[in-house]
Amino acid sequence: MPSKKTLTVLVTVLLVLLTITGQAQDDLSFSCQIPYYLGKVRDSVTSGAQTAALFSIENRDSTAKTIVVTITLPTGFKPAASQENWEIKEQTDHYVLTRQQLLAGGYSQWYDLLSFQVASELPPGKYTAAVTAGEITQQVPINVGAGTGDAATPVTIAGIVLPLDKDGKTDDRMGRSVLVLRDRQWDYYKNVLSDKGASNQEIEAIHPVTHLGVDIVNPSGIQKLAVVTVRLLDAASHQPVNGLFTPGATSEDVNGGALDSQKNYLEAFTALNGDSWQRLQIPVYADERDLTGGTYILQAELQDGIKPPLVCEMPFTVIKKDSKALVVVSIATLMVLAGLFVVLSRLRQVLTVLKTRWLVTIALFGAAAFAVVNVPSTLLNDFFHILLGPFGFLLTGLFSGVFLYMLVVALVILIPRPGVVALMTLVRMLLGMLAFGQISPISLLTYGMHALLLELLIYSSGMYDWLQKQEDESIPWGKIVLLAISCGVADTISTYVGLQAMAFLYRMYYAAWYIALVLLVNGFIYTVIGAACGTALGKRLARVGGD
Repeated sequence: MPSKKTLTVLVTVLLVLLTITGQAQDDLSFSCQIPYYLGKVRDSVTSGAQTAALFSIENRDSTAKTIVVTITLPTGFKPAASQENWEIKEQTDHYVLTRQQLLAGGYSQWYDLLSFQVASELPPGKYTAAVTAGEITQQVPINVGAGTGDAATPVTIAGIVLPLDKDGKTDDRMGRSVLVLRDRQWDYYKNVLSDKGASNQEIEAIHPVTHLGVDIVNPSGIQKLAVVTVRLLDAASHQPVNGLFTPGATSEDVNGGALDSQKNYLEAFTALNGDSWQRLQIPVYADERDLTGGTYILQAELQDGIKPPLVCEMPFTVIKKDSKALVVVSIATLMVLAGLFVVLSRLRQVLTVLKTRWLVTIALFGAAAFAVVNVPSTLLNDFFHILLGPFGFLLTGLFSGVFLYMLVVALVILIPRPGVVALMTLVRMLLGMLAFGQISPISLLTYGMHALLLELLIYSSGMYDWLQKQEDESIPWGKIVLLAISCGVADTISTYVGLQAMAFLYRMYYAAWYIALVLLVNGFIYTVIGAACGTALGKRLARVGGD
């Protein structure tokens, strides 16, 4: 009978052996995910489809190890192509993949992506793949479902959509197939003036200019990984041109830095999730130093490394500098400055002509315009945009067009003196600045153009003089039409200047049809209606308040 001391030694040795075995198992770990769809949740694969497997193994031991990895596929699964560095053996009813992998000591990790083809006649059900690494074996369950379509129907690219926001949404106000580049030539001065220091091109490069979508039609429900490559081609020679790039992931690239990735194209690793229609969203990185404005061809290529790549091309326009917007904004700015100079030089003369009660009336009309136009437009603008999308101006235009010009024309009929519209606009602008902080170069420019054009056109049409000489309250239809058209033309021009200022200062380019629709409806039609109604309101107020 063994002594107590002998039993103690045996138990100690056994515990040491178990600890060593446990440590050996804990030092080596691996996983195999089948199917794998680039992080997308998919718990099954369909018959006749191509799928992928992600194999990963880690060595946390201090010594290096050479591990033999074996993947035994279930019946109905076979390698989709020759797997690099894997030995493929075909058995009676299944395939076996084997390879040796050296794992360095300390900590090392190795992974590989494999492609498998599921037989089209494989019935739906649960299957198991055996994965062995060293002496450890795992059983990986695979769920096979029925196919959603004809496996022979190919995948196609339906088209390319540009631009998109980061959430994949389109803005119908923006022109389709248009890439608007950021203008960075003043970045240094803007950053210095704002105490941000000199601009860093590397940091700017990692921010996409916009996003594009590659629409995939997948009637057979194929699930597979693919690489999407988007190139820029010259419209005449059809040759690749520089301008688009894929930023470097780290500073250890060929030359280091985001701008030196050596890829003059967009590249994204993505997955077809099996939906009959899918949009692959890709961030667009562009270097304005290599691009000039003009027409190009955008080429999208989808390839999985097995079948021939799918290619789709479309013409699109690059906007770098818009000289038209620059000219419009420059002329408008000069006009406003000239008008401001004239007003300041004759301000005393204008105020002398206006009576005190007229000034009070003008201030009241300016406050009323602020309450009727600025307040609802500011508070309800987002709601209108949610309700009608890009056509929200159809509702906001009722305030800035109909209601505003009812007050403007009514004031002109009550006090037919040059300068009353400008003073009313000034009061409305100041209240907007104080209440909502509505102060920006665009707001100053649009308010200035609005007041200047209204004063010029109403004065040039002779309505001020005619209304001063008019003794009765009746206004002929011809004069009403003349006054309404004057207001409509003034508002249309000031609205156009505002849109061009948005393009010049904030790089917001709207589609031509959208600009025309805004000018027609919001700039002219609503204004003419409001001016016509304003004549009736002005006559009623004149009858009540007199002079």
